[in-house]
Amino acid sequence: MSADPPSLPAELAQAPRLRTDESLPSASYWSFMMRGGPLPPAEDLAAYSSEARDLLLRMAERQMEHRHALEVEDREHRREKLRARAIDRAAQRRQIARGQYLGFGICVLFLAASAAVALLATSGWGQLTASLLGGIGLSSLVFVFIRGQQPRASRRLRLRAPTRAAAQSN
Repeated sequence: MSADPPSLPAELAQAPRLRTDESLPSASYWSFMMRGGPLPPAEDLAAYSSEARDLLLRMAERQMEHRHALEVEDREHRREKLRARAIDRAAQRRQIARGQYLGFGICVLFLAASAAVALLATSGWGQLTASLLGGIGLSSLVFVFIRGQQPRASRRLRLRAPTRAAAQSN
């Protein structure tokens, strides 16, 4: 085996041989090529017949159309999600505003009832009832408004005490 294989590049053919035994290969040649996309490189594509090239091009076009259709579908899905979120937010804002109006109405009603009881009361018990009626009404509304501002998840986390099993597992 005095002649080098024809597939070796010129650099390897000129490389010095480390082994004197000519029955063993003296050089190794590894080739690695990486590419992306459905089409082979232009040099390889030219080696195919015209029918095979047309088939490969049609397959690449179908793949591209499919990918574009998936991207459009994904984009539409994201738009629908954004629209639904916007509608949900608007509904939440309306619900919050409605709750504030109703809370204000209840507050005014309790204050009016408290004032009426205080004006019509002839004894100290009537005035005590009026102050309790007004105080309980206002304090409960204040509590609800403050409590309603906190996120629900943080309320749940604060209300639950850690169990021993959970504390031991950490």
